[in-house]
Amino acid sequence: MFRKYSSGMFVPCGTYLNTKDWEFHGVPPEGDMLEGEGVTYYRLPLLLVIAVGPVIGLAFILFLPVAVPAVLIYGIGRRIALAMRGRRARLAHPVGLARRAGGGR
Repeated sequence: MFRKYSSGMFVPCGTYLNTKDWEFHGVPPEGDMLEGEGVTYYRLPLLLVIAVGPVIGLAFILFLPVAVPAVLIYGIGRRIALAMRGRRARLAHPVGLARRAGGGR
């Protein structure tokens, strides 16, 4: 069902999946060379591409509005946690802070 090809091979018309970058590569009717070096491609059947393509698009459309706020909240929370950890470390060692502030060494 899935035929395996390597980069640099001349292949017939079809849709190929690049397993290194997880990208689809369309080859025109006259055929073409597969790009890259040391990359593995799999030829996907046309019916599979037609059936799964809209499902992947729908999943992307539904997931994106959830992913953006989730990543934003995670990033803000991480910065706050790192700032609190740094503040705690400075408060726990006031002698080291005073020594550095004095500029003696």
